[in-house]
Amino acid sequence: MRLATRLSLLSLLAAALLTTILVSAQVTRAASPFTVTVSVAQESVPVGGNAVFRIKVEGQTAQLPSFNYDVEGGSLAGIASLDPTAANVAEGSVFVTRESSGMATLSVRLGSEVLASGTAKFASMGTLSLTVTLNAGLDAAARTWRYEVLSTSGSLVATLSASTSGDAPTTIVAVPNLPYGFYTVRQILGNDTRTACSAGVFYKVASPVSAETTLELASASASVVFTITPCADLPTLEVSVPIDTIAPGSGTVGEADVLPGETPVSEVRGTRQAGPGEPLPPSVGNSPRVDPNASKVSLLLLLAGTLASLAPVFAWSVARVRSERLK
Repeated sequence: MRLATRLSLLSLLAAALLTTILVSAQVTRAASPFTVTVSVAQESVPVGGNAVFRIKVEGQTAQLPSFNYDVEGGSLAGIASLDPTAANVAEGSVFVTRESSGMATLSVRLGSEVLASGTAKFASMGTLSLTVTLNAGLDAAARTWRYEVLSTSGSLVATLSASTSGDAPTTIVAVPNLPYGFYTVRQILGNDTRTACSAGVFYKVASPVSAETTLELASASASVVFTITPCADLPTLEVSVPIDTIAPGSGTVGEADVLPGETPVSEVRGTRQAGPGEPLPPSVGNSPRVDPNASKVSLLLLLAGTLASLAPVFAWSVARVRSERLK
């Protein structure tokens, strides 16, 4: 019985000691003067690029300890120091890279304790290009067409704007750094743009016929083409070129001077009127002529005035000297 009693007492002591240690550790952890959080600036990063992990410390930031940064699934590329950004707040950044597709995890450690961690995804990425062509001739008005890029889940990835005109009927816009996969590109149709011509419709999307298409981005780049054509209800633009009656060889500036669809450089609104005559030579103008001898006269007058003002002082000095000699 004595041995059993002793073993029971030892077991109780060991349990009490273990409980004390655990409670002390919890109290110490709860009394930590700061908290650390890790966030990723961008969820998906191109393979071979740098994932940016933002480190934020809140609490007692006057004297921060040296943290350790552990990377799993990638390699450490750089560390930006923790600097104060607000009262009791310090922020910094850690850069992690990876040469293949996959996940990379960054952990912030103090001693043996992991304070916070974050994960970034590295994926193969490419550029999706959109070519828009307006087949409306050289006199076509300038227009802006809007497009949406959607993922396979229907989420909006990007919004694009492409501008065309008679001078620039084709334009190219692009979305860089898209992960490999399937994407849907669709045109946002306005009140005067449809997939087919009808009353009140000015333009139709000739291709793709549904004004949207799905393509796979499986390399560094992929492209899609949209073609727009005018409808019969599109109003025609008339340009009235004035007649220049002033310039030599005056007449209507038109077909003989410029190409079809181009706006003449000399096109103006209204009429030109002849001026009062030949311009005056540079030496004659509205400003009065400057007499070259005027500056000499002014200098002499200034010198005379200066001597006149110094005369009393000179006379007083001479009288003072004579007075001293008589003494």
